[in-house]
Amino acid sequence: MAAGSWWTAEDVANVEKDLARHAKAGLWSYTSPEEMAHWVFADPALSAAGELAAPSVDPLGADLDGPARASWALAGWYIRMTVPKPIETDGRLWFLNQRRVRGRSLLRVTLGMLEMLRLDEDGDNVFFHLASSAVESAVELGVIDQESWENRVFVREDDSYATLRGQKVGCVCDSVDDALWALRQPPVLAAARLVNVRCLAAGGFSFQRHHRPERLARAWSAAQVHFDSLTPQLVPGAGAGFDRPYRSPAVDPAALTDTRAFDKAAYVAGCDEHDLLSRWLIDILAASGTPVGTGLAGVPVDLAWRDADGRQYIAEAKSLVGASPEDQLRLGLGQVLDYRHRLALLGLVVTPILLTSAPVDGVWRDICQENGVTLLVDGDPPPHAC
Repeated sequence: MAAGSWWTAEDVANVEKDLARHAKAGLWSYTSPEEMAHWVFADPALSAAGELAAPSVDPLGADLDGPARASWALAGWYIRMTVPKPIETDGRLWFLNQRRVRGRSLLRVTLGMLEMLRLDEDGDNVFFHLASSAVESAVELGVIDQESWENRVFVREDDSYATLRGQKVGCVCDSVDDALWALRQPPVLAAARLVNVRCLAAGGFSFQRHHRPERLARAWSAAQVHFDSLTPQLVPGAGAGFDRPYRSPAVDPAALTDTRAFDKAAYVAGCDEHDLLSRWLIDILAASGTPVGTGLAGVPVDLAWRDADGRQYIAEAKSLVGASPEDQLRLGLGQVLDYRHRLALLGLVVTPILLTSAPVDGVWRDICQENGVTLLVDGDPPPHAC
């Protein structure tokens, strides 16, 4: 796996193991430990817009002055860049709050049991949490300019929050510009993602009672308007046709939590078959000189590649070991259609493939074809265009 100058494939595997210990986490209803471990270290990319609950909110409302607009934009940028599955989990695992404290209007992003971002609406005093290990490693390796860091970011030594104590550090910036400078550093962004996903994996609350969808809509849209010029350089995968090389998942059965609802043996068997399926297609395409990787523009596709004519493909692999074939195919089709939609929002046109391990009812080929998806069964020749 191609690693950054401050992280290795072993770091990704360790994060995945750490997250997999929390088998009951509500976050796993929307994603997986493997996907989140890769997302933490992935190149910066804004979350696709998806379907906002209140998309008609004006991000540049007449009631906001310049500093307030910048503050809402920073909140939206932070959400889109560092909150796991923000659209799906909004109001369920996290929420954006606005409240007045001692005459000041504060914007606060709370995940699970922790306030992860807080700033004055006038743009002063931006506070955020980071995973301490990622920042310390980057500073030691010189990936972050220490002098600039110390000039623009004040690191609080005290930690009044019991949750993840010892694993996180609080940071304060005087302005939105300083906070954005810090969070745009790849290792700092990874540190923010890591502490956020750990917090949600550790558990939390449902925030539906406090949820105000118009707040997310305003922040999300403000980020798009205010920081639109940042977006093009934050979209990876434009050259190779994938974000990073594929690697086999590292699954340690002993690290998985025992629960009645979680069959460790079936989970491990499914991961193994998923890897065999992926390797089968990778080897076939490699024989024709086509490199295959995983992830595309920050969207966590299983496999991605570009053919000799420049056509972009993505594939979702689905194991049928110990599972209902119909349920797995429904899940796989939904995932690959979701990924195609998200990539389209980023301006990437892709050809989607659903890859499975055994022959299935022929009606599924028709269902996939009607949705513009190719169903590929282990042993089939890949489509000619591949």
